[in-house]
Amino acid sequence: MARPILMPQVGQDLTEGKVTALNVKVGDTVGKGDIVAEVESEKAVFEVEAFETGTVLEIRCAVGGMATVLEPLIMVGEEGETVPSVPAAGFSGEDAQAIVGKAAESVAVLPVEAGHQAEALLRTGTGGSSPLARRIAAAAGLDLAAIQGSGPRGAVVKRDVEAYQRSGKGGPTSVVAFSGGPARPAAGGTLPLRTLQSGTGDPVVFIHGFGGELSAWRPLLAHLGLANPVLALDLPGHGSAAGVTASDFEALVAAVHGALAADKVERLHLVGHSLGAAVAASIAGGGDLDVRSLSLLSPAGLGPKINGDYVAGFLSASSEAALRVWLELLVHDPATLPGVLVRATLAGRDGTAMVDNQARLASGVFAGSTQLFSVRDALKRFGGPTRVIVGTEDRIIPAAQAEGLPAHVALHRLPQVGHLPQLEAAALVGRLVTETVRSAG
Repeated sequence: MARPILMPQVGQDLTEGKVTALNVKVGDTVGKGDIVAEVESEKAVFEVEAFETGTVLEIRCAVGGMATVLEPLIMVGEEGETVPSVPAAGFSGEDAQAIVGKAAESVAVLPVEAGHQAEALLRTGTGGSSPLARRIAAAAGLDLAAIQGSGPRGAVVKRDVEAYQRSGKGGPTSVVAFSGGPARPAAGGTLPLRTLQSGTGDPVVFIHGFGGELSAWRPLLAHLGLANPVLALDLPGHGSAAGVTASDFEALVAAVHGALAADKVERLHLVGHSLGAAVAASIAGGGDLDVRSLSLLSPAGLGPKINGDYVAGFLSASSEAALRVWLELLVHDPATLPGVLVRATLAGRDGTAMVDNQARLASGVFAGSTQLFSVRDALKRFGGPTRVIVGTEDRIIPAAQAEGLPAHVALHRLPQVGHLPQLEAAALVGRLVTETVRSAG
């Protein structure tokens, strides 16, 4: 089975980087630890390390191309193996065509450029532009040629487009005014709210689960057929909010609610995973925000059981080998777990209070193998479009706990999928989330 070597995320603000060197070619054999590429970001130059062993089957970003974090740079596998073709943005199928067609009425849908990224820098007189900058500009109806670039060799990057929008030079626009700039410091318990995609209409807010961070949602964006703004935040003790503490479930919900209030996000769609799904359900059931739809992936809070050994093992693991053993429990097939995820999780802990604050949170929401909260009543109170998506092979939260939900809640059981359906069945999850958001009108 072909496996990806992903563009790593070095720092919370990194969303893409320019490939400046490739040390391998198709047909070469790579081993774990080999340096396969060099990437230049807006702040630094860094090396890309292989976390997979095998034969290089495909290079998806050539020298000079802009690579998006946590998306494949190189595919490796067995010699002679065929790599599945890269899907276009969104997903396939009749339903997908209808959704993308509707989206095209208000935003230009750009194709995914893969396998020949040398052409990714479209010359505009300022040194080119990154794919992410082009997507944001397209959604806002902006002319890239009018924007001064500050990226590598003068390329127009995300921050340039957003600065241009804020300046008002682009004229009236229907894009929701979320800045998407550098996350503000997590001071006084305030969580940073980040923009992953600009767009029109009500924002879709993503909330990650225990041990995750907001950047983990980026690969799913390619499978969404939405023109809406997409926002995400880090939970207390996670990512850029590593220094923020929450001692129980109520404090966790209050912190997220406070972040939304601080950015005046009052009408929105919510998508959550695991513990973040429970937070989303609690906020939706609170009734004080205009939540238009709710998409819950492997949600916590639907029953008492949780794999307490996983939580303890995840928090105590201090080496790559030990952490990998626990992270592999998140997926049905360990081969689908990106090697870079292990390294990135360890790197995020260095020099921060992350583990201590996550342990404090865990002790307030879990007691051994028991969840100390429930969101079933919140789901009853929320009458809007709601989908619950679970993997039948989930080894963290038993899928059976999602049975007996309120009649208006759609339940999807995905076979051969574990606790990370957004990774293991990304195309299907993207389709279901898109349909849920659009069903709210």
